[in-house]
Amino acid sequence: MSKRTFFQNIETVLEREFNPNETLQWVKSNQPVYWSWGVSKLFQFENKSLFIKVNGFKHKGWVLITLGWDDTYTVRYLNGQYNEVDKQTGVYCDVLQETIDNRIEKQENYSF
Repeated sequence: MSKRTFFQNIETVLEREFNPNETLQWVKSNQPVYWSWGVSKLFQFENKSLFIKVNGFKHKGWVLITLGWDDTYTVRYLNGQYNEVDKQTGVYCDVLQETIDNRIEKQENYSF
């Protein structure tokens, strides 16, 4: 899917308005974890979504965060062509960063 097509149909994944800066505070709650994702771009769309371009160990592409009517987040993982490769629903704000990190960066049985 092209970027243009994705944004023409974005209303199908958006739910309600929220404060992207407040959500970003939750995402950045542990700065070293956030920067380990290789974040290179960040933008919001109509106060209904937060896009983060990442270059993680397990996922490279976009993370799309939206807020549902039940006050939980939906996190979509998009590849470079804006196709959804994974989706997590019912994510509470206090576990938002951990949920994203587990999907895009964290390695099981990692040792220093």
